[in-house]
Amino acid sequence: MKAKFYFILITMIAVLLAGCGANSTSQSGGAEVTEDNETIKLKVAAYFASTSPIYSAVTEPWMNKVTELTDGKVQFDYYPGEQLGKAGDLLKLTKDKVTDISITAVTYTPDLMPITNTLAGLPNLSETTHQGTMAYYDLLQENDDLLQNEYLNHGVRPILTHVSPTFEIWTTGKELRVPEDLKGVKIRTAGGVLNDVYEYLGAVPVAVPHAETYEAVEKGVIDAYSSYSMGAKSAGLEDLLEYGVFPHIGTTIHALTINEEIWKGLPEDVQTAMIQAGKETMELASEVYTKDTDAFNEDFVANGGTIAELTQEEQDQWKKVFDDFTKEWIKEHESDGLPYEDVINMYKEKLEQYKPE
Repeated sequence: MKAKFYFILITMIAVLLAGCGANSTSQSGGAEVTEDNETIKLKVAAYFASTSPIYSAVTEPWMNKVTELTDGKVQFDYYPGEQLGKAGDLLKLTKDKVTDISITAVTYTPDLMPITNTLAGLPNLSETTHQGTMAYYDLLQENDDLLQNEYLNHGVRPILTHVSPTFEIWTTGKELRVPEDLKGVKIRTAGGVLNDVYEYLGAVPVAVPHAETYEAVEKGVIDAYSSYSMGAKSAGLEDLLEYGVFPHIGTTIHALTINEEIWKGLPEDVQTAMIQAGKETMELASEVYTKDTDAFNEDFVANGGTIAELTQEEQDQWKKVFDDFTKEWIKEHESDGLPYEDVINMYKEKLEQYKPE
């Protein structure tokens, strides 16, 4: 009798446990996966707000496309505005599985990505966002050392990259046309190699948070602003700026990265979907940024602003000073033991393949 009782009791417990497990979830690394493998939920962290173009043109379309390509199997929990950590910590937080995926500007981690930061800051490389984006992505696919040293060694894998439109120089009160005009000009930059460039040109780089840029221009704390057109718009500077000159000095490089262990644990079809979504997003984002940049520039001129149309002689002056700077910068950094020159030359070759007509 007792044996029969225990048999019934054990059977009931087994049934209850099975029923509870049917709707439970498990953790595959940091990723949440249902027991029936129907849904994979991943955390995505960013430092920017959901109003940023890097969200609306890059991050959101990529997430939506992955969900579409996997027929809803992959879902995302999105955390914008540094909710999971500061911009400079996102790479480490991805490695540590605080978040599964993050997207951040590589300028926040110059010590971890020195070569990529150099590519972002050097002058006169890419001309358009599409050219830069596709060239840098191809570079990562073909340069195993760059991929390994600046991503995989830090526990993350890049799914897509985005190179912004080139940074230009925006001013109020004074038009700039040639490098000599920059001497003594206080300019807000994104830092890093860009500071080296402007110091070489005789300007005075000033560190100003993006949110405080409007006030800095309005009060004369800075004379000039280094950014691409949409950056000027997002800072609300349209009504303050009067002049623009476009010598192409630097960019911002964003990378959407996933924890490498989580990547390896994903089904092959999900990996394929993420890569495909990345390629499609890079193309579409380039179109969006180009269209918005052109629209801003046209409105800027229509509303009384001036964008310098440089003569060939003026263009040659910028090119010469940039070539001289790059040669000197590479020479000064030979002791770093990094293949700056080789990677820069390889990047230039890729840029040439995507050179706008």
